[in-house]
Amino acid sequence: MSSMVPATHDDGEVPTRRITVYFNGPSPGDALVLEYAATSAEAWEFTSAARNSGLAVAVDGNVRPGLRRLPCGRLWR
Repeated sequence: MSSMVPATHDDGEVPTRRITVYFNGPSPGDALVLEYAATSAEAWEFTSAARNSGLAVAVDGNVRPGLRRLPCGRLWR
């Protein structure tokens, strides 16, 4: 199975949420921003864990073709 949207997950769910994770770099120009596609449940669980770890995370419904699936999605369900 490809990691690109709109592939369904093992349980048949289609990703409907875009997760954007912001990482600070040593200087403002070195910041890293990663985007992933996830199901609603994955987005909720990942966002809760990431924010508890101090990461800045945003979630919206702007899932677009070619957006990678959230790695280790099974951890977030």
